[in-house]
Amino acid sequence: MRLFVALALAFAAPAVAQEWRMAPEYDVLLSTYDIAPEEIRLKAGEPVRLRFVNNSNHELAFSAAGFFRDAKLRRRDGETVRNGTIEVPALSTRTVVLVPKAGRYKARGGSFVHRILGMNGKIIVE
Repeated sequence: MRLFVALALAFAAPAVAQEWRMAPEYDVLLSTYDIAPEEIRLKAGEPVRLRFVNNSNHELAFSAAGFFRDAKLRRRDGETVRNGTIEVPALSTRTVVLVPKAGRYKARGGSFVHRILGMNGKIIVE
């Protein structure tokens, strides 16, 4: 029985890796005043690659605690998302690959000031 489980896992691992590689990529643009697009629409249960782009001269954060908590993250991206937040250094990008779970989630900037200035959005997964 153990041999069967080990073989099943060995053959499943390449399929999962292939799934991550084939995930479509979406850009999420971050600025001090905005998240674009303001509404991110994804398909439940389908892998997606989210690339967070910060074109500003300041570090920015994208926070969506419920979304990241419910999603299945690619193992190596677990450290990119901390406490439901991704920090993106100035003039750089951060990419995470995940399988989202159906639901409606709030997204916002990491700092209170950025949220007041309009760095808010939503993620809709159907």
